[in-house]
Amino acid sequence: MKSYIPARTTLCGLLALAVLATGCKKELDDFYTPAGDTGFASITLPNLAVNTKYAVGETIPISLGYNAADQLKSVSVFQVINKTDSVTTGTYNAGGTLNTALGLTVQTVPYVVPNVANGLPVRVDVISTFANGATRLRRFTYNVANNPTLKFGATPATYRNGLAAAAQSENDLIGYSLIINENGVSTFPPPTATPTAQLFKAVDSLTYFSRIGTGPLVRQGVVKNPTAGVTNTRTVDVKVPAGSNGQAVTFAFTAYAQAGSTTLVSAPVNVGTPTALATSRLGRVSFGAGSTPDSLAFNLKTGLNEPSASPVAGKDLQVSGLSATGSLTLNAPNTTRYYKLTAAQLTANPYATATANAIGNLVFQNTLVADLGTATAGDVYAVKVRGTSEVMLLRIQAVRPSTSGGIGRVKFEYRSL
Repeated sequence: MKSYIPARTTLCGLLALAVLATGCKKELDDFYTPAGDTGFASITLPNLAVNTKYAVGETIPISLGYNAADQLKSVSVFQVINKTDSVTTGTYNAGGTLNTALGLTVQTVPYVVPNVANGLPVRVDVISTFANGATRLRRFTYNVANNPTLKFGATPATYRNGLAAAAQSENDLIGYSLIINENGVSTFPPPTATPTAQLFKAVDSLTYFSRIGTGPLVRQGVVKNPTAGVTNTRTVDVKVPAGSNGQAVTFAFTAYAQAGSTTLVSAPVNVGTPTALATSRLGRVSFGAGSTPDSLAFNLKTGLNEPSASPVAGKDLQVSGLSATGSLTLNAPNTTRYYKLTAAQLTANPYATATANAIGNLVFQNTLVADLGTATAGDVYAVKVRGTSEVMLLRIQAVRPSTSGGIGRVKFEYRSL
């Protein structure tokens, strides 16, 4: 005898549970396969579209929804591993709870991923048996994959201000090199070029935290969907938290993959006071009839004008030409690079207060150029000096245009370590 399925609301309610969507366009989502005779039941898993990989030992939350009028008797869970090894993992008496929103009785059925080799396909059949002997089958498949892994790269931390590890201060930036799912692939079997690669679950998010001393973890940011399972190497920039001066700070990185996760913790960073740009120097460059060729360029490391005959490598600042009004234009013919501070940044009077930490962070966060353009009194530039991570801060003090072929000059001051 075939059981009766109410036509008014039951079908749409069951489909909503099966595919997590509204509407009645088709009986079931393609992710599941119905079989058997009368009796109507459905199963659902969180995040249907992405849960095609599960890790050994992970519990897959299966929810069985059915119409109480169909008199469900029991539920059996049956798995087939790699199309050959099959077993019943459990049989459970009916005992669901009414879900008033769906108008269905919902029962949670336990299922744990078996301890089998990485990459193997598994088929799970959830068989509902009703009081009249009818059965209904719902089926899903997945591959056994690894939970995410995290490790630091060969150089775990890069201090963005260019200073040593012991010279980090509040608000400094540190770039941590991370390897997610080392030797991993996102689909199985792996490519012939990497036959030993392992199947990994997709990483939904990579979240990073800071901790001052033994205090609580404080979230700093998140990287969404960094990998579908394949190995991903990336650098994540974290900030030394405010209020950490004089204390040890650690950073934690957690990769989440559905219900699984893994966490990696950095070595402590001892936070101190910022490093002052304690050395102040003056310099000038000139151009025009009557000026010496040896006054065209300046060496920021020696604090002296660089002779015209010297290699270009030592010329950190030089006169590159004249503007239409006779003002001198400046550039760096070597690998020294500059960033011009904005008007908003100048309101804090950075030349008087800036530290090597602050200028190092500023240099890292902005685009540096070789051409300074027309020299204007009051302009301030952050400088990254050739061949090193050393930074300086340079301010134009005075400008004398070269008019009628006369001598034009630019006078400047700069601060360094």
